[in-house]
Amino acid sequence: MSTTAPPADGNNKLTWMLDSLDIEGVRYSVLISGDGLRMAHSDSITRDEADAFAAAVSGVQSLGKALAVMCGDEDNRLRQNLIEYDQALVLVTAAGQNAMLGVCAEPTADAGLIVHRMNDLASRLGNELTSETRRP
Repeated sequence: MSTTAPPADGNNKLTWMLDSLDIEGVRYSVLISGDGLRMAHSDSITRDEADAFAAAVSGVQSLGKALAVMCGDEDNRLRQNLIEYDQALVLVTAAGQNAMLGVCAEPTADAGLIVHRMNDLASRLGNELTSETRRP
């Protein structure tokens, strides 16, 4: 009988939860705190790549929040982003209070199915996926 040790660089419980996004067309997934730090990532991406992805997603979310007021009022919350590239899709959804879930997928992937799984994961495990606000 062999056992697998938890990854040294991440929360094994959160990483395990991301396994539900291991579906056809998904390259990798990253759980991101509200301030842009990687909280967990799938095994299909390195820690350094996940850190860079988290920082980039955080920037996109900041732009989305700035646009929200222009598309409504100050209560207009950003819920999801979809960025379509020639070679990839990037999908981001809110995942609990002050956390985001980002996925990079093949451009031909079923975005509807991926978003459904992301939202399902976020709603079922919202408490686990919540990042506390950092204080000085």
